[in-house]
Amino acid sequence: MLKTFFFFTSLFALTAAEARPYQLKELIEKAKVHPEVKIEQFEVDKANVLFDRIDGEFRPRLSLVSGIGPNKSVTGTPLRSQQSSRIDTYTYMAEIQLKIPLYAFNREKDMHEAAQGNLKVKELEVQKKQATLIKKVKEYFYGYQYAASLNDFAGSTLKDLDEVIADMKDNKKAKNEDLTKLVLFRSLAQVKKYEIEKGLAQALLGLKFISQDDNPTVEQDWIEFNQREVPTLESINKNLGNTNIDLQRANLGVDAKTKFLTGEKKSQLPVIGLFSSFDWKNTPHSTEQSSKFAYDPYNKSDFSIGIGLIWDIDFGIKSSNISNARIELETVKAQQNFAIKNLPIQMEKIYLDLVEAQKKASELEKSYKTSKKLLNNIASGVALGITPAKDIIESYTLKAQVYQQFVEAVYNYELKLAELSYEAGAEFDPALK
Repeated sequence: MLKTFFFFTSLFALTAAEARPYQLKELIEKAKVHPEVKIEQFEVDKANVLFDRIDGEFRPRLSLVSGIGPNKSVTGTPLRSQQSSRIDTYTYMAEIQLKIPLYAFNREKDMHEAAQGNLKVKELEVQKKQATLIKKVKEYFYGYQYAASLNDFAGSTLKDLDEVIADMKDNKKAKNEDLTKLVLFRSLAQVKKYEIEKGLAQALLGLKFISQDDNPTVEQDWIEFNQREVPTLESINKNLGNTNIDLQRANLGVDAKTKFLTGEKKSQLPVIGLFSSFDWKNTPHSTEQSSKFAYDPYNKSDFSIGIGLIWDIDFGIKSSNISNARIELETVKAQQNFAIKNLPIQMEKIYLDLVEAQKKASELEKSYKTSKKLLNNIASGVALGITPAKDIIESYTLKAQVYQQFVEAVYNYELKLAELSYEAGAEFDPALK
């Protein structure tokens, strides 16, 4: 019974630990709905609420006040009256005021257009967060392939070295000094593999962050050079105004802040509106004064209606809001100017890096094939005892250096392509469109 329990426990642990393989497209879709994106989406929801606040400012306003308070009873006439010496009754009160704005110099329209621009800016910020996470996805995805490729290469190298060392031990002609050198070289190769395994584990942490999966991996655990056709730099820069999120955000921000500043300035103007008020008081134990010329604060009913001005005059609040709106506008304008002038420079730098990485990867791919042929020839000589260990160590070192530079160049090429897509705001990998 105990053995059965342990068997099923072990089986469950293995099933739970089974890695979930992902393709790059799947991880990108995961990034689009990542919790960080959802948090950014709340800002869009807040921007939508702003419309209700603006509408409320220009809708009718109704003020209702009602209550009850202590009072002393009064009896008599407007000429002769007598008041109680103690509080022995209550006054019932009610007041209703209605204000209906009719015309506010189009301030409502200005504020609505400002809010609409602000909403679009917030939506672009969600897209920016998605683009940032997609860039991270590519970094983690290709980083995993990069580390996995090096790890596989290191494992194959160790296996080859073990075979060469075993052949040398069986060959009586082999020198002990050569054998010792190869054993030491294998030890150094093993240490390097430990470093690569750490990098592989770090890449898996990145995949776990994006996928929100406990045990993710990727379907293809090696990196390969796949050159893509990329538009010319001139073509990319020409479309930046339509594709770059930062530039679009700055352009929309300038329009929105301009409308907002106009609306804030109009807040200093009066609002033409319709007014109505009703004031009622009643005290059961105070005699109502029937004369229209008598002032009776305890028993009365007044109603009035008319058209006039609502003019809220303060000392510094509105002017402060206008100054703050003007500063915000100038800030966004500065961001817009910076983006217009510096984005092409940034794009050119990334483009040059991409071209360099592409050329290096292409050249190193050829060099790696040559180093493999060289190593195979020398390894045969060492196994026969006719080639010193120094030669095979140099060959293995050369092959490892060329391969490491090759996969690093491919990794850099993928990162620069991802960075170019991120900064331009357009995907340049045909497989991901």
